[in-house]
Amino acid sequence: MPLVENLTALARRASYVVSKNLEEQALQFTDWHLQYKQISSGRFKGASAITQLSGVRIHVEALNTRILQKGGVPEGTIAVGIPLELEGPANICGEQSSKDTLHVFSCFSDFEFVSPEKHLVANIELETKALCSTENQLLAKQLQTSLSAPAILLQPDAATQLRNMIQQISKISAELPVHDMALQASWQSQLERRVMFGLLESITTSSDAIKEDLKLRKSWQVVKQVERLLENPETCVTSIAELCVALHLSRRTIQYAFEYAIGMNPVSYLRAVRLNHVRADLLNGESVTFAATQWGFLHLSAFAQDYYKLFGELPSITQKKFK
Repeated sequence: MPLVENLTALARRASYVVSKNLEEQALQFTDWHLQYKQISSGRFKGASAITQLSGVRIHVEALNTRILQKGGVPEGTIAVGIPLELEGPANICGEQSSKDTLHVFSCFSDFEFVSPEKHLVANIELETKALCSTENQLLAKQLQTSLSAPAILLQPDAATQLRNMIQQISKISAELPVHDMALQASWQSQLERRVMFGLLESITTSSDAIKEDLKLRKSWQVVKQVERLLENPETCVTSIAELCVALHLSRRTIQYAFEYAIGMNPVSYLRAVRLNHVRADLLNGESVTFAATQWGFLHLSAFAQDYYKLFGELPSITQKKFK
């Protein structure tokens, strides 16, 4: 079933939003400090189905291109994601992800998630102070302690059971008794407990599932160093040769680190991140020539082709969107 159709089926009892650009999609995560960068080619489309139930929020997100997501969740919020459809390489905070991986966005104060080309993930947010009872808040603390790694590999049966639970909650959300306050409080409390116990049950304690992959962590450290260089036009690198000099690493080491940590070659990554910087400048009113040049694109016709290939529109069209 196509992503949007699948998402629409889940959204019967939820608000449903289609986003035309990265900024709109990132804003669907209320109070999150999110930044999206597109790192694979194609015109971006995103969609969200959101079910809000007091202290529990279920946000099913669909993306059609690879996105580098960077940010943090609101303070006092537990946020996890379980893939419904996940095809292609994906990583969270340097750890590889599969369809049966629980993504723990609230594990650190900030996170980085590289989505695959085919991405349909159900995100569960628990605002601990908004939970219905003291007992539920204590249960949330227990859950938070168990979510000690950004990527937790679930047993296949446990992952399937968790997906089924999310779909059931999305379908029954309209049954909330709104006219009887006492009944409503009891109903919501039970639903909160169902979500938290479902998550706790799904988490495996297998050492193989939670062990740290030192090789991957080392590769991710290289990627993080490169990201810091790319944050500023004055330090922005444009080639592997520049990276080798800046990081004092061999070309082979850098190539391996990127392939292993985020599943793409460093040249493509450098180009995609720089193009995202150009796009942000164009949306802020900079001229095409200035924005392209300051991020190292000196051959403007080749730049325009690369920009169109990544975003599905010419840079001049993006610049016209500035208001």
